[in-house]
Amino acid sequence: MRLFVAVELPQAMREALAETSALLRASVRGRYVAPDSFHVTLAFLGEVSATRIDAAVAALEAGCRGFTCFKVSFGALGSFGKRTSATLWQGFEDAGDLPELATRVREELRGEGFDFDEKSFKPHVTLMRKADVSSGLLPAPVIADGTVSTVTLFRSDLSGSRPVYEPVHAVLLEDVG
Repeated sequence: MRLFVAVELPQAMREALAETSALLRASVRGRYVAPDSFHVTLAFLGEVSATRIDAAVAALEAGCRGFTCFKVSFGALGSFGKRTSATLWQGFEDAGDLPELATRVREELRGEGFDFDEKSFKPHVTLMRKADVSSGLLPAPVIADGTVSTVTLFRSDLSGSRPVYEPVHAVLLEDVG
């Protein structure tokens, strides 16, 4: 099964992202991410055997241990890749503990023997894929802030018309001791 670890965002932040996405539709062509799929990926594991789920859960729990809820706030739009086929995202003005949390979760996953995408962590939420941003004309994003409280191991199902993310195990930061 295809797995990744991500921070879930509070409802108000997901609504702000949906507003930004709606603004983008007037000027940018591409594949939009569905609002119910907005998240911040900490580690993408790819294909993982079902027999390794318990180890992934253990790594997630250990990586989150000692973290409490923390505040984050959105910042500017950005993109990865070619300007005619980019991944368009919204970044963070204040990423709070996201970088440290990503580092800890990745260390624990590595310690459990998991391979994952080793790209350096850049806190962001993907809004579009295969976006044509060559005009350089992007609207100002809707800015919001909120409190991060949940880190989840997700299963990614790509068999339908759009990706579906199913929670496998969630850690509530305020409950981690």
